[in-house]
Amino acid sequence: MDGNVKKLLNNMLRSVEYEREEERTRHFQEMKYLSGEEREKKGRAIINLIKRKGGRTLSGEHLYIFRKNERIETEISVGDQVIISQENPLDLQNPSGIVYEIDYKSITIAFTKQLRFTNSKGMRIDLSVNDTTYKRMEEALMTVKSPQYSKLHKIFGGHYHVSTHLSELGKYELNDKQKESVSQAFNNNGYYSIQGPPGTGKTYTAAHLIKNIVTHGKKVLITADSNAAVDNLIRHCVSLGLDPLRVGNPIRVNHDLKPYTLDYRVYQHILYGEVETLQDDMENVRAMQGEMDKPKMKDMRGFSYTELIELIENNQTSRGLSKQSLKDMKPYLKLQKKLDTMYAKIQKLRDQIQSDLLYSHPIIASTNATSGCTLLEDMQFDWVIIDEAAQASIPSSLIPIIKGNRFVLIGDHFQLPPVVINQEAKALGLDQSLMDYLADLYPFFLSRLSVQYRMHQDINDLVSTMFYNDELIPDKSVAQRRVLEGNIIDVIPVVGQEKMQKDSKSYYNDIEIEVVQRQIEKLLKQNIEKDQIAVISPYKAQAKKLQMLFDDIEIDTVDAFQGREKDVVILSFVRSNNHQTLGFLKDFRRLNVSISRAKSKLILVGNIGLLRTNDMYDFLFQYIHEQKIK
Repeated sequence: MDGNVKKLLNNMLRSVEYEREEERTRHFQEMKYLSGEEREKKGRAIINLIKRKGGRTLSGEHLYIFRKNERIETEISVGDQVIISQENPLDLQNPSGIVYEIDYKSITIAFTKQLRFTNSKGMRIDLSVNDTTYKRMEEALMTVKSPQYSKLHKIFGGHYHVSTHLSELGKYELNDKQKESVSQAFNNNGYYSIQGPPGTGKTYTAAHLIKNIVTHGKKVLITADSNAAVDNLIRHCVSLGLDPLRVGNPIRVNHDLKPYTLDYRVYQHILYGEVETLQDDMENVRAMQGEMDKPKMKDMRGFSYTELIELIENNQTSRGLSKQSLKDMKPYLKLQKKLDTMYAKIQKLRDQIQSDLLYSHPIIASTNATSGCTLLEDMQFDWVIIDEAAQASIPSSLIPIIKGNRFVLIGDHFQLPPVVINQEAKALGLDQSLMDYLADLYPFFLSRLSVQYRMHQDINDLVSTMFYNDELIPDKSVAQRRVLEGNIIDVIPVVGQEKMQKDSKSYYNDIEIEVVQRQIEKLLKQNIEKDQIAVISPYKAQAKKLQMLFDDIEIDTVDAFQGREKDVVILSFVRSNNHQTLGFLKDFRRLNVSISRAKSKLILVGNIGLLRTNDMYDFLFQYIHEQKIK
């Protein structure tokens, strides 16, 4: 193994541990030192909840609905792991569950066991650390060190000759660059990347690549770092007549895609009738057993049910166990043995059904982390396709990649990188995606989509000039789209004063909030609908304060809005100080995402004088000024 590759893998192992400890420490410290109210304000807890049962999931988890008497404002989202408590949130006995659904005043959570809490005291939900993902990243890093992955070692070391050639595709509804990208990716012998700038249809292109792979009789694993991105990719595949099988907890899957989950397909399988018959028989046996006296622990003398059954069948006894005691227990234990046998048959049938489904489906879909689950442990694929690859860390991407002969990364490394909270982990490179890493090593094994279907010509040209070497062009269907007369891009200078929110260390700017409020009111008077408007800001504190003013307008951080779009986007920069500090506004990827969300109208609000002390922003505002005076 190349020394640089060895160093890379070792650095990734250390960085994963740093990140895990950082996340764990943050949650622990908050739960230890902050009140429930304080943690709720941060969005990482919900307090004063009353529960009621909410039925079962397809895979049998118990659903509980937790209600609050006021609107729930939280960062906790569907699929997150949470802890439930009534007294001490740090009590190790507290049950944990997975968020199933969030509504205006309620949150539904799935548990493997029934809850024992009563409603005598309000309950609390805390966001927790899901350690499984970190373990799977570590396992993937350790696995890839093996000599059997020498091909990957060469690719990561920059020594692999990635050969590609063009070939004719079927009649796909793709533009020329999309067709070329699919052909190049399909004909690689190891690795390829497709870069999709904003609005260029990268996931649509990915779905056509997947269709081409399946048409050629190959098996493919399709993944992304988030459940939302996997769901989006599945929808595109379904629209092309493909039938992906979604592996993972169905709780984390959008409701419209439940029919594509493994759990749902298990229920539809021809053998599942036998499972249902056995389950009915088990209920009858349990009912019979329920009418008998259950053996008392003191009479069992420390023996398990299995050991007692073995003694009875062999006509044996043991010290402290009289023959009469065993005789009294025999009817109950015989039924228990019957239940154990039936349960084993059910498990065998379910395993057989799952195996049949997994091996018969040509497309298996999951998140990067879930691809490392036990169900897929022994499966190998001809292809691995990772969508939104630029948002996944190297360890995350490795989890699925080690399962395939060839892999393709689809995303845009000029947009936001993986989210990393630990500074040591960042220093070791955990915030660099594999797509970004390999783009530097193999610039000629990456194709960039060039036609975008989102932005008006003026917004397109700004984004294209700043970030894509003037290669991005608008499709004629969107080039002149507009919702208002006048300028497509407006700049509103504001000299406010930034303030730090103490509990989150995020910034907000009251003057900019007032200006944004007036801009929204102006847009509404011009007959722009509320669902056509989005307000985005790099800072969470600013977004939260704006959300309090407008319930029915989409307002979020830049990071949360990646992949989204609106007719009109108002961008509030927030930073305004006397020491020329811009913080993470200086990241070109964040600016790229910020200004490429708008379809027809972009409004920039901020301290332009401060921003222009940075070369990137100076170019931005100079370009906009020059375009207006042409």
